[in-house]
Order: sequence, then structure tokens, then C-alpha cells
Amino acid sequence: MKHCLMIVTVGLAALAATGPASAEGPALEKKNLTIAVGGSISQMNKVAYFVALNRKYFEQEGLSVDSNAFASGTAALQSLVGGSADVAEGAFEHTLRMQTKGVNITCLVPYGRYPGNVLVVRKSEADNIKTVADLKGKKIGVSAPGSSTHNFVAGLIERAGANWKDASYISIGTGPSAVAAMKTGGELDALVNLDPAINALVAEGDASILVDSRTEQGTKDAFGGSYLADCLMVKNDFLKANPNTSQAITNAIVHAMQWLKTASIDDIIKSLPPSYYKNDEKLYRMSLERNLSAFQWDGLVTPEAANNVLASIAVLDPALKQAKIDFSLTYDNRLIETALKKYHSPLSQ
Repeated sequence: MKHCLMIVTVGLAALAATGPASAEGPALEKKNLTIAVGGSISQMNKVAYFVALNRKYFEQEGLSVDSNAFASGTAALQSLVGGSADVAEGAFEHTLRMQTKGVNITCLVPYGRYPGNVLVVRKSEADNIKTVADLKGKKIGVSAPGSSTHNFVAGLIERAGANWKDASYISIGTGPSAVAAMKTGGELDALVNLDPAINALVAEGDASILVDSRTEQGTKDAFGGSYLADCLMVKNDFLKANPNTSQAITNAIVHAMQWLKTASIDDIIKSLPPSYYKNDEKLYRMSLERNLSAFQWDGLVTPEAANNVLASIAVLDPALKQAKIDFSLTYDNRLIETALKKYHSPLSQ
């Protein structure tokens, strides 16, 4: 599925927001970009990216973007590593994993500070699973093996003093497939997923929430502090060869996050193609309300947040605990700081 910035149709509000292109700025080394997007367009962890895409913020920076959706973040990453994409949209954790494999990838700008993963329990099991430790011996649905949802629940179980291997994990995907997996039969006792799937399950009485990382407090409870979720990432070689283009990409996302600080839910809906929410607009609106604060920030990376991501993914991959990660190769706040000077909002204090 493709979303091309040159042809995508958006609401009048988005068109009105389009300002002059950044032709006056430094010349772009590469104007035409292919971005590989991991997962469904309806997932809430991609709001800031799709706002930048559909409000034409990339175009304002002089870029033409071909946005290609892949089934998962891993598939999008493979497209980046394989060279068929210039940029990948996905979890920050990929920059850490790939460095241990000799591939250096930089997160240009993270736009999600809360992972958005929610651990829910089947309503019929709520009396038996009252704490994370009670998941021992249970069947838990995750989007895919080794995914952020898998990391999330495994880390929770370890921090609860249990062994994550004492539970069973079943791949159920995200979105409608996750909802269907919980609704049909009794195979799953619990699952971890994102909105709008979580809102759908809770609203219809199929599940109850055990741990919620859609908020600041929920993220602290799950990871012990700040965290980094999704971002736009490029190979380090691309960053070195295309510094002006990399800055333009960063500008577009920071612009979107600054806009999101004052945007209403109606503003956001009007800025997106109906195909993003037409299946259930009420559910989409509810999901935006629950997840919007994750994108209302400046995007600056802290060492604490980066280290918390490493600690989280090391639960499933213990070898990472001994890995010598050079965090300076995984992010560069200078790009974000430059973008903030251009699109700084008074609310960013």
C-alpha cells in the first residue's frame, strides 16, 4: 500500500496549513525519498508521522516522499537495510539491535515517548490474573515473536520476579487480527497490543487492562522511567551523505509534533484521509484521545530513555546486556534542536 505525498488527498485544514517550501534553505542532496512504514496505518504509534505526511510537512521542506506500508516493523527495517528504502519508520530499538550486527542506523527523530503497549486480560480470567506475576503458565498474545509487544510483557514478568519463559506466547498480529484472536474461542488468557485494538476489546467488554503504557505514569511503571518508541531512522551512511536531507526529514516530524501540541481531535481527523479511520471513526477518535500525549513533545532523546529501551529488549536477548552499544550512533539531538529553532512552540517548555 502506498501513500505518495504528491497525490494524497487531505482536508482543507491541511491544505491551508501548507506554508512556503524551504527552497531558501540549504540545497537537499536527495529530494525524492522512499519511506518504509512498519504496520497498519490505523495504529496510534504512527500519528505524528502520518500528520507530517498528510499535512504535507515533508513537501514544505522540499521533499517528495513515497510512503510504503509493510506488514511489520521488521519488514520495514529489512527494506531499509536491503537498500530499497531510504528511511524506515519503526521502533527505536531497531537501532540497538542492528548495531550489534554491524549495521549502524540512526534515529533521526523519535516521535513517540510512550510505547502505547497495553497488557489486557480476558474478562473471564480477570479473577485469576490480578497481577503480572499471575501470568505464569498462561497463554499471551503478542504481535510477533521478538516484537515490541513481546519485549513489553516479557520485561513486565521479569520485573515482577517471575521468569518470562514460564508463559506461552502466541503471534496474533495487530489491529483486527488481535481483536479477533481474543474474541474467538478461549485460546488466549491475555494479550499485548496497541490502539485501536485495545480500545475495541475493552469497550466491548472482552478484556480488562492490567498494565498501560499509553501515559507517562504507565510508561514509568512499565519501564522504570522514560522510554523511546517509534522514530524515523536511516543508515548512518545516508546521514553522512545527506545531512541537509536528513535535517529536512527531522524538520517535518518536529513540525508535526509541535502542531499536535495545540491540535484538537477534530483538527487531526480533518488532516487525515478518511481511509485511516473510516472503519470506526468513534473508536479512532477514542484512541487518539488516549494516545495523543505520546506525541506532544519535542523529541529530544535522553540517555535514560535510550538505556531503558536497551534494558527492555535485553530480556528476550540477554546477549545485549554485554553488548557495547555506542549510543552516539543511534541518535543525534542536534538535528532535533535545529528543527525546534524553526518550529518551536511556546507550549514546549
